[in-house]
Amino acid sequence: MYRFGRQPLEGIVHANAFSGPEGIDFMTLAGILQQVPYAEVKALCFVTEPAKADLFEEHTLFERRPKVPGLWTRFTLRDGDRLDGILSHNLLEWPGTGYLITPPRAGTARQRVFLPRASVTATELMGVVGVSGNARAAKAKEERGKRAGQLSMFES
Repeated sequence: MYRFGRQPLEGIVHANAFSGPEGIDFMTLAGILQQVPYAEVKALCFVTEPAKADLFEEHTLFERRPKVPGLWTRFTLRDGDRLDGILSHNLLEWPGTGYLITPPRAGTARQRVFLPRASVTATELMGVVGVSGNARAAKAKEERGKRAGQLSMFES
């Protein structure tokens, strides 16, 4: 967990129920359960293995258009740091208390990042990444051919 003006915290959160109405329920590596208010949280990284806390040091923006489907969004945080991420197309998957994104160079050290709404001062939609119109039309044409009992290679 990254906090404004402080050292990052290492610990454990419940992946499906980490955000409460007042803050993030967080257990430190020493086993102390605490609730960190959203106003203090800059970002919360979900990882599968411990790694160096370098989310805001390098590769905070996508170098080129990402391939992961979703909404390519650029976030500006209260301290001026910027972070790109991919938001889900499904708005129902967005937590009401913030944004759950896939960051640039996602891997085992940081698979997903949660940004509380209190830490974000601006958002910018950079692009919509997903199935192109040509790919959708080709798939629909193929489905029509299957329903008619024909091979799609014989359609014009």
